[in-house]
Amino acid sequence: MAYKSVFTALTSFDETSPALAFSAATAEAQDAHLEVLCVGVDRTPNTYFEIGSNAVVMHAAIETAHESANHIQAAVRAYLQSSLLRWDVINSIAPIASLGRTVATQARFADLAIVGLPYGTPTQTDDCSILEGFLFEADCPTVVVPEGAAVARPQSIVIGWNESTEALRAIKAAIPYLQKAKHIHIAIIDPPETGPERSDPGGALAVYLSRHGIRCDINVMTRSGQKVSERLSQYVTETGSDLLVMGGYGHSRFREAVLGGATRDMLEHSKVPVMMAH
Repeated sequence: MAYKSVFTALTSFDETSPALAFSAATAEAQDAHLEVLCVGVDRTPNTYFEIGSNAVVMHAAIETAHESANHIQAAVRAYLQSSLLRWDVINSIAPIASLGRTVATQARFADLAIVGLPYGTPTQTDDCSILEGFLFEADCPTVVVPEGAAVARPQSIVIGWNESTEALRAIKAAIPYLQKAKHIHIAIIDPPETGPERSDPGGALAVYLSRHGIRCDINVMTRSGQKVSERLSQYVTETGSDLLVMGGYGHSRFREAVLGGATRDMLEHSKVPVMMAH
């Protein structure tokens, strides 16, 4: 198994962008095709349309978005021009309220999507929308990359296992990473006493992975007064791991899927890339 199509979306260009650098490195490591969507965002406040904005204002906003998309596209092409990757760069424009839906339309056909860490100081609103579009609308496994995390060939991986469908989907999607890593750690925090795996937490998952040639160890631990996200982050550090695999959780609000508090906490604490699926 391998990823054959790696996708990322940008609303601005920065040569040090973790999403672009990690995407290129992942495509190289997986011998995959890299696709970059450059989005010019129409940031016109909704109030303009609510009160009946005139055509001049609307046209100017669209023109600005087109110029931004073209600028990003040119910069990304220059960035990738000397690489040996198979790649293509396309552009689009989107109202800020429809950004997630716009990127999801393209990401549906990718094996793996990559986005920069959307939480922290300051909060990256665009990346929040892009991440939610990847996970909830495109249904595409996604790696969230914090600043400074450029390891595209992880050698030690922590799996956050809680018996959920979301976590299992993330694990299945991560098999190309897991098969190439040297150390796999299944982390189970406060397993339920009445769950289906109560007598052997993580055992069925370990058997499943072994059939893919993946050897792992199972670690059952308690929160010890910490949040699950904090305990999991601590364990990633203790094991010296460079990738965390977990489920991505969310709930519906006015038809927009948004990441739940536990997932957001995990992303805010993580110092390594986090791979999620929903």
